Amino acid sequence: MATKSTDTQPEKPAKKITIDEKSEGIRGVITLNEDVVTTIAGLAAREVDGIWAIGKSRFISFGEDIRRGIKTEVGQQQAAFDIDVILEYGKDIKAVAKQLREKTAKEVAKMAGKDVVEININVVDIKLPEDIEPKAKPRVQ
Repeated sequence: MATKSTDTQPEKPAKKITIDEKSEGIRGVITLNEDVVTTIAGLAAREVDGIWAIGKSRFISFGEDIRRGIKTEVGQQQAAFDIDVILEYGKDIKAVAKQLREKTAKEVAKMAGKDVVEININVVDIKLPEDIEPKAKPRVQ
């Protein structure tokens, strides 16, 4: 399987993956760029209630690269993901993780035809409510 991480690895040509080798009627092959599978996972993750951001920095938000914080392994039939998330304070971590796994697996299967065999979720931070967010003190006065 090929591995693609968008947090730390330099850009390299993405692997092309065949999703349909046999078609009825007209012959042809459907291929997709490996980044497409990562994008599908990223978009699905952003629809899950309780996820504030994807990635390792609390200073990023959904406006950033859709694939940020998602490491993807894709084969001809299966896919696996490691997803870094920042959750909203007060949310049930297990429930959010379950919903994230279900939503991501469903969308990847529906759109790319891949069986998702593993989704590891790394909670890297919790987004605090604005009223209890620590106030930054100025360095000089």
